[in-house]
Amino acid sequence: MEPDSVDSKGLWCAQSLWEFLESKGQEYAPFDPKRAHRIYAKLAPMLKLEHLKIIHILGTNGKGSTGRFITLGLLQCGHRVLHFSSPHLWHFRERFYRNGGDVSDEELEEAHRALQRFGFVCEASYFEYATFLGLYLAQECDFLVLEAGLGGEFDSTSVLRAHLSVFTPIGVDHKDFLGADIESIAGTKLRAMGDNVLLAPQPYAQSSLIARAIAKERGARLCELGIIESSAQLCTQIEAFCACFGLESREENEWWQAYRAYVARYGYAEFLAQNLLVASFVWRFFGLRVDCGNLAVLDLRGRCEWLRPHILLDVGHNEECARALKSVIEQSFGQRRVILVYNTYFDKSVRHILALLKPCIQEVWIFPLVDNPRVIARSDLEAILGDLGIVYRDFVREEMRDSQDYVVFGSFSVVAGFLDIFEGELCKTN
Repeated sequence: MEPDSVDSKGLWCAQSLWEFLESKGQEYAPFDPKRAHRIYAKLAPMLKLEHLKIIHILGTNGKGSTGRFITLGLLQCGHRVLHFSSPHLWHFRERFYRNGGDVSDEELEEAHRALQRFGFVCEASYFEYATFLGLYLAQECDFLVLEAGLGGEFDSTSVLRAHLSVFTPIGVDHKDFLGADIESIAGTKLRAMGDNVLLAPQPYAQSSLIARAIAKERGARLCELGIIESSAQLCTQIEAFCACFGLESREENEWWQAYRAYVARYGYAEFLAQNLLVASFVWRFFGLRVDCGNLAVLDLRGRCEWLRPHILLDVGHNEECARALKSVIEQSFGQRRVILVYNTYFDKSVRHILALLKPCIQEVWIFPLVDNPRVIARSDLEAILGDLGIVYRDFVREEMRDSQDYVVFGSFSVVAGFLDIFEGELCKTN
């Protein structure tokens, strides 16, 4: 098929990937729900994806860590894997984790040039184009672990028919795009399900009810997981899981011991441990045995990450994240109140998040975020903190002390900015 991306003078598009992405504007710009499907219908015949097993990760919280755990297990079993995730902390290439490491800028530029042969891809939005780059980069892989963006049925990642749809906990977020209540948000996400569905434990009962209704309507096989806290509970869940998907059940007592040892070895928070359990059911779906004793460490930064015994770092953007973090703070610091290094975006539930964390907070240090139109106005954040009776001040790295406990929490920009400062100091020291 002849490429159609030449301009009126017959010249190839000369924009680099970075220039092209910059021309797309904000990642969360208004979108056309049919555009990604329209582009993919034309692009699919040019890609070699027939052999690719698709694992589609949807939900609100825990998509990144669940997807990465899945990927680490697939890699241990010798498979070639691309994990597509978003957003990124520092570099766009972080979204494309292939066979154990981020792809290079050169590989991304090559994928961009290949896609630019077909002019119809140029109408894609920022995130849609990132998705198509991921598809191109996954052509030589066995598995594609594909993390959805903020949407569900209209998300560009939903252009593919997944072998397994995995729904992490669905919470209230992105109301401007997805709806004002959990029913609207869950419905939009869950309508992206394929024929085989794994539903992680849900914070809202409505999500489970909606999932069952959609699965029944479509004839999809749905397995709902509950919280697993013992070997006996794991065995019960495995039996139900295998019955749902027509798989052979097997003894897992030794696996449970290795799993608990792995979680303890790296000090994972309980919600990360549960995300790993969800990943383990994905491995079982594909008939894989993963040895937790030799599983690589989670290598996604900022997911309840301990930088020092007194510094905890976590990306969080809604009330469910705040509740999970509050539990970690209480378990880790006991009665000691922490300094919360915080900032976020204007469209988040800032008041509810801070109200949840207030019992654990000594004071808030506002982390500076500049040149970002999504950041909450300083005056609005100060008003919320004042109303809640929380003492606040500006973040000053030089005033952090080893005798005080700190939790760095908020948007990806906060986490990236703090890590830049923290690791920059380590480089100077070393």
